[in-house]
Amino acid sequence: MFRKKVLPILLLPLCILLAFPCLFAQAAGSGGDDRPVQTLLMYDSLSHGTRKEGNVEALQRLLASFDVQVTLKSFDKYEPDTLKNYDDVIVIRNAPDLTGPPAAYLTDLQQYRGRYLHIGAQLPEQAAQALKLREEPGGQAIVRLKIGPFTGPSIRAELFSSIVGYEGKAYGSWSSSNRPETSPYGVVQGRYGYVPFMEKGDLSEIAVSYLLRDWLGASGESRYYAVFKEIYPFSDLDMLRRMADRLYESGIPFMASVRPVLDNFDYPAVQRYLETLKYVQSRNGTIVVHAPFVASTISQDYTTLKKQMSAFVNALAEYGIAPLAVGAEMYWTYDEHYASQGMDLFDSVVMFANERIVYRTPTDRSKTFASLLYSLEAGKLQAYGEAARNTEPLPMDAALVFDFPRDEKQFRDTLAMLQNDWRTFADYKNSDHSVRTDRHEIESAHGLLQIDGKTLLLNKVYEDVDSAHTYIQEGPRSLDALFTVQNRVFIILILSTLIIFSGFLLIGYRLYKRKYIHPGRKQ
Repeated sequence: MFRKKVLPILLLPLCILLAFPCLFAQAAGSGGDDRPVQTLLMYDSLSHGTRKEGNVEALQRLLASFDVQVTLKSFDKYEPDTLKNYDDVIVIRNAPDLTGPPAAYLTDLQQYRGRYLHIGAQLPEQAAQALKLREEPGGQAIVRLKIGPFTGPSIRAELFSSIVGYEGKAYGSWSSSNRPETSPYGVVQGRYGYVPFMEKGDLSEIAVSYLLRDWLGASGESRYYAVFKEIYPFSDLDMLRRMADRLYESGIPFMASVRPVLDNFDYPAVQRYLETLKYVQSRNGTIVVHAPFVASTISQDYTTLKKQMSAFVNALAEYGIAPLAVGAEMYWTYDEHYASQGMDLFDSVVMFANERIVYRTPTDRSKTFASLLYSLEAGKLQAYGEAARNTEPLPMDAALVFDFPRDEKQFRDTLAMLQNDWRTFADYKNSDHSVRTDRHEIESAHGLLQIDGKTLLLNKVYEDVDSAHTYIQEGPRSLDALFTVQNRVFIILILSTLIIFSGFLLIGYRLYKRKYIHPGRKQ
């Protein structure tokens, strides 16, 4: 009896000790789900003025679309023991003729156990051994790249080394005028990946995404979205409504990235803008708030941006419009001011390529979001010779971007391009998105839009907005009565003077006639 009572008591501490590792592992796993993947992106040169210029920026955009938080550093700013703080390391070697990586980096790389991806020349020996890589050097040649359903146009370039032997999975293929045999564009084996070359704006940028998806272990289905941008309050709003109608009738969901209005929400022009956006929303269109244009950072008030973005989102919400994302150029996510003041209201982003970089508080670490769309110009994929009826999505969620039409011809061409496209465009509001301001909470899920917990009804008829409006409010005037009496007195005096003066003119004219015109007449 004693053993039966004591034995469970003795076994209880042992069971607790055995359970601790499982509890810690579960806690670590749950914490890791909320933490974005930390990636260190290193480069030797930005290669300004060469064909490789911009490839670092292009890779930053691709990584953001895979929910990766990127820290960007050049080799000359590397500090010892940095690598161990990151899940992944990506190196771009644009200038192999420059001095190699610092000794501290090479030492840390020998001990690094995370994923490693190398783009360009001078692949480290340990990566080459893991990939069982054999290469042949190249020279000047005509290069043609293929990946998935895409084939890039032939370009003359400094030929990169050809992969002639490897272990692992190959991605794409390319051939050249010097070497008719095809060579893999890139390879992945375990935690190592290798790509001989990458350039911004051509097919190699898309090709890298196929390799990145598997190397990062990304999962889930990817989709295409149609996005219209460059929509302003002074755009042709009638054309915007017609476009929404035509796309709705064709069963094509779309997104409108609209420029914000920062003040004067009661003006008829702004009311017509809001009324049109509400109509667009009812025609299966999703509203995206495009980041304000940055002309200069000299006179910017640090707190103004967030107030202005909040004011516009609040105005939309109070008009029954539910914006679901912010559209911004990539550099906004690498700027503490723009990320915290301009983008913090949103958990979803449509990321556009940089056009004009105007930093306020730049940082080397990107801001991550729950949802981010990689954007590319509409028609770009057709330029890569894809099959006419190809419907296979890209490895990441992609937004095909159209500029809002400026005339009837562009309007017809844009509609024809969308209606003849074999792709299936996804409805953005079918995914989870949320926007929170100081006054409103906007959410979407399963095709429903909610503002402050209330579901929006999307049946809408456009209503004309009265143009009558007092743009300058009149204040109280205490001397109105005095000035009115004074004005009347002046009017009476002036009229009396004119009457008297007219009388004198008449008398003078009669005297003139008697004296000079009829001199013989008796006076």
